[in-house]
Amino acid sequence: MINLTKLAALMLLGAVSIAHAWDDRRASIPVIVNERTIPFYEFAIYVMPNSPIQVAFIDATDGGSVTFLGQTLDLADAELTAPAQPGLERLVIRNLSSDEEIIINVFTLTPAKLVDREQKLNGYRIGRYPSTPRNGQDIYLPPKGFVEVTQGNKDVKVSPNFTLGQFVAKQASGYPKYVVLRSNLLLKLENILATLNRAGHPVAGFTIMSGYRTPFYNRAIGNVQYSRHVWGGAADFFIDDSPKDGRMDDLNKDGKVDRADARWLSQFIESMSQRGEFGRRIGGIGVYGSNSAHGPFVHVDVRGSRARW
Repeated sequence: MINLTKLAALMLLGAVSIAHAWDDRRASIPVIVNERTIPFYEFAIYVMPNSPIQVAFIDATDGGSVTFLGQTLDLADAELTAPAQPGLERLVIRNLSSDEEIIINVFTLTPAKLVDREQKLNGYRIGRYPSTPRNGQDIYLPPKGFVEVTQGNKDVKVSPNFTLGQFVAKQASGYPKYVVLRSNLLLKLENILATLNRAGHPVAGFTIMSGYRTPFYNRAIGNVQYSRHVWGGAADFFIDDSPKDGRMDDLNKDGKVDRADARWLSQFIESMSQRGEFGRRIGGIGVYGSNSAHGPFVHVDVRGSRARW
């Protein structure tokens, strides 16, 4: 699936990002934002300029309030709209039933129509998306917009244990950079991380080797045209807790680090899939071994159908 020699060379141009220590907190009553159920105290959504933002609780008998763009409103009466300009705003949702606050980091996207004739967005090379979606699937349509990543927002949480900057393409460039990120991917990664910990495998976080890839970068490393990375729906990652040395841990406890450790992690994720823990996010799982530039790692994605390699 990947030209690993090219990937190794190009990855030297960008630092590998590491997740924060595991945060296992869950809201007692999940919030629903734009028809997506969010069980966490902090999460991110991605919206086009001037688009509506709908907020509700699954169950909140005493109601709630929202604070957004300097206004605090009763949840039942709130009609929220994304800003006209791209950027980051914080939406704070308070549940009066549980006295909990949930933070939604609202990223207003930079419209894709602003990509210029050189396939750049504010100087950042995006490349060209395929004009025809794979098998007519909507998940392969070109994105409508991109999250602008800056020095100031790269460490903002997009879910409890992952930050925006972890998913940026590893192509060489200054700021701003741009990214596409699927909420379903974050939900899947959080699920895997939580299940590992609850199964007795203490894991502080995942090292994301590769998250989003621009079409330009994806082509440069020789990957397939319709890689889910290009649509922000895939992550290549490994566990690097003990020792923290930039490579996969000895997960199967055989005294060495090799492809077998990636296989152990993939089998753990596969067992979750077989139990139905991903629902419609069943997606793909890939296993990769070591080369001279990196250790073994696992690929997961949210393509909506089963794929294994």
